[in-house]
Amino acid sequence: MKEYLQEKFGGLDVLINNAGSAVPYTLGINADSAHKAVGEFETNFFSAIRLIDELLPLLSKSAEGIIVNVTSIVALVPKSTLPTYSASKAALHAYTELLRHALSKNTSIKVFELMPPLVNTEFSSTIGGENGIPPKDVADSLLAAIESNIYEVHTGNTAGIYQLSRATTYNDAFKMVNK
Repeated sequence: MKEYLQEKFGGLDVLINNAGSAVPYTLGINADSAHKAVGEFETNFFSAIRLIDELLPLLSKSAEGIIVNVTSIVALVPKSTLPTYSASKAALHAYTELLRHALSKNTSIKVFELMPPLVNTEFSSTIGGENGIPPKDVADSLLAAIESNIYEVHTGNTAGIYQLSRATTYNDAFKMVNK
């Protein structure tokens, strides 16, 4: 893949990891959580890490390299009907923070984390996506954050939930997400 990108496009400046797999269910007897978690972690966490590992050498040649990992507000405040999805996005959140820290020491690569709320897409149709924000709003907020070097991007009502999780008790934010 590195060779193809180098040959076809002359390099790589931006990598956006926007993989998503979400299985709505409730934890409990016969939830089959481990099976669901394997699929969600493979898509939401391990695929991003593999792609970063593969493309980091090429991206490091860019004068202004950017990595964007798309997580979710459930990375900070998990949703009870998306338990293993929440866990996979929390893992990617932690990895993103550590990657940003590591790369800031000896590269010019900037690492952003985009935390959108529910977005109205085909992907989210099974979890109420029609109630989500337009994809354009997410894209606009990411571009504004990149221009302003805001590395953790809280889009839509994610900003409010994030502030609530910091300004009040975590329990209040947890209740809001899981009402």
